[in-house]
Amino acid sequence: MTAALITLFTLTLTSQGQVPAPPPPDAFKPDSSWKPLGPSLWFDPKARALILRARVVLREGPLEHLLCLKGTKEHEAILATAAAPRRIHAGLLLTGAAPGQPVRFLPKFTPPTGAKIAIELVWDSDGKTLRADARDWVFDERKKAPLTTDWVFAGSELIPDPNSKQPYYAADDGDLITVANFSSAILDLPFASTANDADRSFTARSEAIPPRGTGVTMIFRPRAQPAPKP
Repeated sequence: MTAALITLFTLTLTSQGQVPAPPPPDAFKPDSSWKPLGPSLWFDPKARALILRARVVLREGPLEHLLCLKGTKEHEAILATAAAPRRIHAGLLLTGAAPGQPVRFLPKFTPPTGAKIAIELVWDSDGKTLRADARDWVFDERKKAPLTTDWVFAGSELIPDPNSKQPYYAADDGDLITVANFSSAILDLPFASTANDADRSFTARSEAIPPRGTGVTMIFRPRAQPAPKP
């Protein structure tokens, strides 16, 4: 499955004439050294980081997502982006991050696995550039504190389309970065986290999140692993 995903995303990046139309004008200006991967998405080869543009769409209430695809699940996600899910996956591969496996519920629950991903958020407010760890925008109601666990690169999954028989990338439905477990998520939390309304434990940390409509730059890097003990 991993080999098939890598092949699919490599073809996506190198194919000609298939890049979607650019998003509406934005005051944000990408660095000239970044390599464009499609609308709202770049790869920074020097920093080996994936750069994604999104907008704040929700500031309060229960969450299932940190980030969703624009026009899909804004009622339960803090941020939404026009970046294509397959290209986000491909960009994470370029950073050197290794995908693992999405959550499995049967025959028994198996949490998502994959490289830990650090996500930095950057936005402008009153002429100042502000930065935050993405986890600071998510509040854990059970622990009464911001989220402290890294997301992992679960990688979503390919599902055969019943009509065309071609592989369908499940994250195309909008599940990009989740705080509730979805097998379709690109990035997920590596423990059991339900999407059931009565049991959802994550909410938007309103005091940390800028106003709705604020443009946000998301910077993705594989989390550096601690050196082994001698």
